[in-house]
Amino acid sequence: MTGLATQPVVYSFTDHRVHRQDPPLIIAEGDGIRVRDVNGTEYIDALSGLWHANLGFSEPDLIAAATAAYAELPAYACALGRTSAETVLLAEELLQAAGGEFGSVYFGASGSEAVESVLKFLWLAGNTGGTPARKLIVTRDSGFHGTTLGAATLAGIPRQHDGFDLPLPFAVRVPRVHFYRDHLDGESEDEYVARIVRTTRERIVAAGPENVAAMVAEPVMAAGGVLVPPDGYWPAMAKLLVELDIPLVSDEVVCGFGRLGHLFGYQRFGLEPAAVTVAKGITAGYAPLGAVLLGADLTAAIAAAADTHGVLGHGSTFGGHPVAAAVARANLRIIRERKLYARVAELEALLKTSLEELLNLPVVGEVRCVGGLAAVELMADGVARRPFDPERGIGRRVAAEARAAGLIVRDLGDVIALCPPLITSATDVVEIVSKLRAAIEAAVTEEAR
Repeated sequence: MTGLATQPVVYSFTDHRVHRQDPPLIIAEGDGIRVRDVNGTEYIDALSGLWHANLGFSEPDLIAAATAAYAELPAYACALGRTSAETVLLAEELLQAAGGEFGSVYFGASGSEAVESVLKFLWLAGNTGGTPARKLIVTRDSGFHGTTLGAATLAGIPRQHDGFDLPLPFAVRVPRVHFYRDHLDGESEDEYVARIVRTTRERIVAAGPENVAAMVAEPVMAAGGVLVPPDGYWPAMAKLLVELDIPLVSDEVVCGFGRLGHLFGYQRFGLEPAAVTVAKGITAGYAPLGAVLLGADLTAAIAAAADTHGVLGHGSTFGGHPVAAAVARANLRIIRERKLYARVAELEALLKTSLEELLNLPVVGEVRCVGGLAAVELMADGVARRPFDPERGIGRRVAAEARAAGLIVRDLGDVIALCPPLITSATDVVEIVSKLRAAIEAAVTEEAR
């Protein structure tokens, strides 16, 4: 079956030059947190596929929910004033689980579509609500919000713009939050937070707060390096946004559905967003689904827009698909009945303790962990915060060594990201960290030759 690797697939987030010599990994089956390729080689997938397989790769209750839904209503759309019962029930359950903070749910089929949709809803609200100048979106360096035109414009990762005539001119870019890399010598966390919040304020004021529709931000930046904010960051940012009358859209495509130990990541940080975008973990990756939870203001704005525009000219064929909705409902039941949040708290403690043992390696500058998200930052000199030459590709080498040892991680430059399924056991964590340590040591030994 190795001939499968030559099939004409365009792989996202992939350097296709590499695969001219190194064929892609073709996965055939999964069991728990492990997957096997077409040659029978087994791997621990410590990235949950692409940050999304929160319950691993063989959860029987999700498979049963999908099977039953296919037998009952295998296809329908949420459009033209019609939808499936599963879609309506999912919307009701999401709103109830969110604690009554939101008024309605829009369904798409992916995280990119969710972010793209909320941008359009924000602009629609401004156009019909008497503030048509509000078109700008505040977004952060190193942020990731999807790959469609609007969502990719918000990205603070240059490779998402290169060659695509992006970004479009509606983003107000403000600093990322990465204390380890970006703090000045002698600067405390509180001083660092005050400085970047001050810079954020200056850039928004320069653009004109009256021209800003919202800030879109991940509670914890995932693809930007698993950047965990200092304790004072989100309270200070929330205060600033209230002062400038700018709503927050919490992008929970990675952080939602238990990944940070809460239903949504914004709850961990005490935020009050005007809208929330979700995907990935909403179905634990078992079916494509995205959604936007809309607060009272945006819910009312969409309803009011009908008086001006009539038909809402936005939607998608597969948004709110009945099978995906059934899987998402089963996922919510699992989260609730198996007390997944408590399990994530245990996983966080295990990951943090185990990964911190890597700090005795001279090339490990920092370990970050929050919920079931973690990162190991590789540096030529961790104490002096001196990075490796990017051309050396140390992170890429570590990921390759890990894969050769049966461990899948993601290299984000010289940051090794981990996002293991939330069912990962203590024994699994020990094995993951052991394999990662060996991979780092092997890559550094090769670099020294």
